[in-house]
Amino acid sequence: MESGPPGCDIPCVNTKRPHPRPDDAHEPAPNGNGADAASRPGAGGPLGELRLLAINHHSATMGEFERAALGPEALEDLRSRLDTGGLDNVVLSTCNRLELYWRSLGLKSDLGVEEVFRRATGAAHETGVLLRASGEQAAQHLFRVACGLDSLLLGEGEVLGQVRQALETSSAGDFMGGVFRSALRCGGFARSETAIGEGAMSVASAGAQQLVVAVAEVASPRVIVVGAGETGTRAARHLRAEGLARIVIVNRTLERAQQLAASLGAEAAGLDALPALLHDADAVIAAAHAPTFLVAGDAVRAAMVARPGRALVLADVSMPRAIDPSVRALPGVTLHDMLGLDALVQENRARREREIPHVETVIQRELSQLRSWAHHQLLRPLMADFRERAEAIRLAELRRLSAEDLGSAEALDKLTRRLVERLIAIPIATMREARPETLDSCGLQCLRRPTTEPNNGTG
Repeated sequence: MESGPPGCDIPCVNTKRPHPRPDDAHEPAPNGNGADAASRPGAGGPLGELRLLAINHHSATMGEFERAALGPEALEDLRSRLDTGGLDNVVLSTCNRLELYWRSLGLKSDLGVEEVFRRATGAAHETGVLLRASGEQAAQHLFRVACGLDSLLLGEGEVLGQVRQALETSSAGDFMGGVFRSALRCGGFARSETAIGEGAMSVASAGAQQLVVAVAEVASPRVIVVGAGETGTRAARHLRAEGLARIVIVNRTLERAQQLAASLGAEAAGLDALPALLHDADAVIAAAHAPTFLVAGDAVRAAMVARPGRALVLADVSMPRAIDPSVRALPGVTLHDMLGLDALVQENRARREREIPHVETVIQRELSQLRSWAHHQLLRPLMADFRERAEAIRLAELRRLSAEDLGSAEALDKLTRRLVERLIAIPIATMREARPETLDSCGLQCLRRPTTEPNNGTG
């Protein structure tokens, strides 16, 4: 075991070796419960080297997570320290999770990785906030994250983009790159093959969704968003994502409305302009806090008089209400309030929950694909090593030909027998010496170079 480069806290090993060394299996586990099963070569199958260390909404309270969360500079510093140690890793950071996935280089290196993670997050003295997983369990967790099954908002689609961004901003090698690309593929299949992402899961999204449906037949509809706060921003972005082009952001503070409008390519207006804007609006969603109704009944009534025969759909996602409920009685006006929208959200949530078994089926299928890929990756360096040694044996036998007469069948028979015996000796010798626990699940640990070379007999 070598120490890492200056400034690196992670003990480094030869990163080109395909598996942990057999003697790593006898080092104590980090949790003090004896040998770490996942650190033994072959343990956990072809994904046995995958590790996960996480702080998320399962393990930490909101306060604990806020203390551990990393800003952009601190996150970049963590990635840099991990990369400096020669670690094949990806850091996934979202609003409610900070998760580090890496390919283990052995137990000593893993302990160094955990120490770096603890220092970066300030969790050095925290207890119970770190989650650990390894092998296929870690891969399954990542797949569930990518599919939205591990989100606070079941089936959310934004997390898939965050998984993609985590991979793109990392310096992942072949192993971690393959794992994350498999997770992205799994998340994509979950959304295309199941309904886990269908239906709004917040009243803001539900309100915006109702407006989109209502104006679907209107040519170039104009939609007003009242409020530029968090809820109003979410509603406006949902409308833009659905392809609505004519959006007006109305807010008490015009500057804030202009900032949001600029990010969406929308218009901006102050609250005093709202009554006039209603005359040409096809839909309005109110997401603002105020002591009085921001969308007054008289203003809506006047707008409807000025536009006979033209419908207006309203959605109120404010608490307290921002739209006068009396407008529901006006001809041509449809009002969706919090009560109805919340019922829609609950219905959507129940529908998504019914999709969980179908998503789990997709996850198991894609895990099987990942397992096969990792199995192939496991074999590649072993087969390359076997091929290299076989070629060395072939060349050695060729050099002996100068002293032998190949003109007879007996000489050819001796040559081919020597080749077969020397080639077979490689795996046989290693299988005889290997401990059962050092055999890889693929059954080809025998291809690993033995501690003593097989007999190079002359035949």
